[in-house]
Amino acid sequence: MFRAGLRSSSATGNNPIRISVRLLSDEVRKTIDNAVKSKPLVLFMKGTPDIPQCGFSRAVIQILGLHEVPKEKMQTYNVLEDQELRNSIKEYS
Repeated sequence: MFRAGLRSSSATGNNPIRISVRLLSDEVRKTIDNAVKSKPLVLFMKGTPDIPQCGFSRAVIQILGLHEVPKEKMQTYNVLEDQELRNSIKEYS
């Protein structure tokens, strides 16, 4: 779904530490924009709501459950299934 190419650039300047910047392609940005606008609540998480794969994802799902957020108002994406999505969403935010 999100496997479109990303442009990347690097700069070192006078600093020996290499700085890398990934620029989202227009296609990837549009895809993520559409995903974010698809539901009132969109969660990019590790795992799924039924089987969260990290403590933060588990905590978010528990909090949403405590607040009785209806599942039909929520869209989740498992970033562990798509490395491109995982990297792209970091740049998007």
